[in-house]
Amino acid sequence: MNTRIAIIGAGIAGLAAAYRLTEAGYQPVIFEKEVFVGGRMSSKNLDGFIVDKAAYTIPATHKNLRRFCKEMGMKRSLVPTPGTYSTFSAGKEYKINIGSSTQFFKSELFSAKSKREIIKLFLYARSLGKSLNLAKPRKKSFKLEEQSAAEYLSNNYDKQILEYLAYPLFCEMYLGTPENNSKLAFLAAFKTLHRLKIFTLEQGMGSLPERMARTLDIRLQTPVIEINRTAPQGPFEIQTGGENPEKHLFEAVVFAVPSPIVPKIYTDLPEALKECFLATSYAPSIVISLAVDRQYPDTSLINSLLRKDCRVLGNIIFDRHKGPHRVPEGKGLATAILCEQASRNLFHEPDDVVISEVLKEMDFLFPGFSGRLIFPKVYRWKYGAVQPRAGLIYKQDLARKALKDELDDLYFAGDGLYWSGLEISFNTGIEAAKQVIKKMGKRKRSKS
Repeated sequence: MNTRIAIIGAGIAGLAAAYRLTEAGYQPVIFEKEVFVGGRMSSKNLDGFIVDKAAYTIPATHKNLRRFCKEMGMKRSLVPTPGTYSTFSAGKEYKINIGSSTQFFKSELFSAKSKREIIKLFLYARSLGKSLNLAKPRKKSFKLEEQSAAEYLSNNYDKQILEYLAYPLFCEMYLGTPENNSKLAFLAAFKTLHRLKIFTLEQGMGSLPERMARTLDIRLQTPVIEINRTAPQGPFEIQTGGENPEKHLFEAVVFAVPSPIVPKIYTDLPEALKECFLATSYAPSIVISLAVDRQYPDTSLINSLLRKDCRVLGNIIFDRHKGPHRVPEGKGLATAILCEQASRNLFHEPDDVVISEVLKEMDFLFPGFSGRLIFPKVYRWKYGAVQPRAGLIYKQDLARKALKDELDDLYFAGDGLYWSGLEISFNTGIEAAKQVIKKMGKRKRSKS
């Protein structure tokens, strides 16, 4: 008998779970409300421009995801980027190579005092060791997350550390701000900066999810409205919406959606778990792809803007660094990622309003940019990235332990019980599949 397993969400977490379950002989069904797979790890070819809709690189620290790319026969598609990084302050560009301590300390962006304090900060982060492992926190980890990053840095370090280092870091890695994220989250991210190398997928970040999807049963444009259990140990009844509303029965369910969605579609969660899922805060995100009829050859891959200068833009990515086939010859492509406050303020505004606000700042940084525009494309993400606020890691740790004990045949994947990142999403999908297989065993593949 084929055990029916439903997976809610076709992002990288849901796809990873489905892929491993399929290898073990199961035939999971994935329900996805969008018209595409991959979630934030998705891309599209628009008139020869390969556009990443959200996630745009794979850091070297994402070892499992990179290994899986090779497993999928995509070793040649996984290409290193030059790792160039610029910070703009008052219109002036300060460029370094990511991971280059020498270039960093030669940069004129930071004062001599700030550079000394950064060394002190780095040594402190190194001394904390495994306490900075957000996936496996310790008692000391919970102590470190009692303060916001902004409060900690303002009280102990030069103002440049907060404004020129912490703000761009949170904007780029968490789509948030030091005020809305913890000291623990800052130190965990800061500790890895000196050795960060960056890869990308030459044919677009979505090329991996699309390849995974080829052998999977995915129901696109099929949102899950409600999930109920028919009896205490019975199957789950899943009500789907969309163009073809239906009811389905499944023996097990894997949730691979943002945490706040879970208690909305499955109301029988224990109260403590429901509270944790709803308490997980996400920053919304707006991403705009800007195709232009000229190249910008001297630009860095990643360009960070400071909030004292720009109220809309957080980061600008120049996609030519991602491989020779990303952009038509003689053309350019910039991916503008709005800062958290701008994403919140403009999230429900029409596209033309968002585009107008972005182009004003692009013209300030790159005079005449808007006059070279071929097309803009706006992508909005309600659940852009988890914000590791003060106290969240402790709540997540309790929730993960409770999930192992309290819920039969319900499994959870995605970044909601950790922090945002492709590696985390991928790993949790694999782990959810392992939990299913451990409980239900492997299945013999049916002969076709």
